[in-house]
Amino acid sequence: MPSDHRTIRSQLRRNAALDLVAGVGLGITMAVAGALVPTVARQHGLAPMGVALLAAAPFLGNLLSAFAGRVGPRSPRQLALARFLGATALASLALGSYPAVAIVAAFAFWLTAAFSSPLQVRLWSAMYPAELRGRLIGVIGTGRAAAGGIAAVTVGVLADRAGVPVAVLVAAGVGGICALASAGLRTSRPLEDQRYSARHAVGVLSRSPELRSLVIAQAFFGGGMIAASALYPLVHVDRLALSLADVGLIAVIGSAATTLSFLAWGAFVDRRGGRAVLRVASLLGLAALVLYALAPAVEVLWAAALVGGLSSSGIDIGIQGGIAATTRSKDRAAAMAGWNAVTGTRGLVAPLLSSVLVQADVVGLTGGLLLCAVPAAIGVALYAGLRLPWRLPSRVRVPASLPVRRPV
Repeated sequence: MPSDHRTIRSQLRRNAALDLVAGVGLGITMAVAGALVPTVARQHGLAPMGVALLAAAPFLGNLLSAFAGRVGPRSPRQLALARFLGATALASLALGSYPAVAIVAAFAFWLTAAFSSPLQVRLWSAMYPAELRGRLIGVIGTGRAAAGGIAAVTVGVLADRAGVPVAVLVAAGVGGICALASAGLRTSRPLEDQRYSARHAVGVLSRSPELRSLVIAQAFFGGGMIAASALYPLVHVDRLALSLADVGLIAVIGSAATTLSFLAWGAFVDRRGGRAVLRVASLLGLAALVLYALAPAVEVLWAAALVGGLSSSGIDIGIQGGIAATTRSKDRAAAMAGWNAVTGTRGLVAPLLSSVLVQADVVGLTGGLLLCAVPAAIGVALYAGLRLPWRLPSRVRVPASLPVRRPV
């Protein structure tokens, strides 16, 4: 039995280490796709509607990921391949013609990331004990956020000095190599080949009243935040005329806040569940949006990035805790795909709507951002009113497979 315990602990550590490396790679490529690509494209003349398309790219991927049960990755090796191809797509930015290539590269990257997320959630359920899952996911999220922050500022500085093609190639290469670590992930028993339709993925969400309430709250809050994100590059370029290094610094502040808070949120979810986390995190996200709307100088954006980073990690961990607490283990991949599809529909419409209003001069940039704060505030109120049975026992037992060392 002791040898079995050692084997299980060794496998747990190995999985966590490989998962962390893969998370680092994902953080690097997400920083390039999310923080730098829209700014680069705007600097090369991309219209606000084009910037909105870049903001909508992750959510088109989420919408299409409802079909991941049919054509998505089903094994750790396929997961590694999908993420490697996503990093390779970003490398195409070195070809030039940034506005057109940026849109194609962003859509390809976010599509591979979205199709991979249901399997990732399923692997987490199979690899990590329930009592430790939140903290381990927090560690992985910490590594991903830290890598994203470092990559954002490093790639930004490198792009200013050596050019965007060189910077993007370096980031995409490192991210692609790290993505291959996912191929080494192992579970205690083989994963069943679970196939599910898009209809079943969405239907899983409707089975639980608690999960339906969570979807509605996130629809309002996330809709406002996504609509605002399409206007952030306009604040960077049009209002404040920031350099890529400035944008990278803003990103690294947000990533640092996310990094430092992931572990705390993860431990809190393990003890209390996701409800309280979502309430606080959504309020912080609303505050970050308002700061962006009123920012007269880059220093205010630093504060917005700090508060927004705290919100981002809390929302991420809270949603994972909510899905885990309200669905069966075998349904979590389908639930994640359904969640992505529902939120993806909202994410496609929201950034296009806010950008159309600003580009058509219906509202100014500040007015458009404050308008985005309205649905976000409704989401905060809905989170405050959630009545979900997500609280876990205050004393968490460590399973027998992970014995605690006692002093002799």
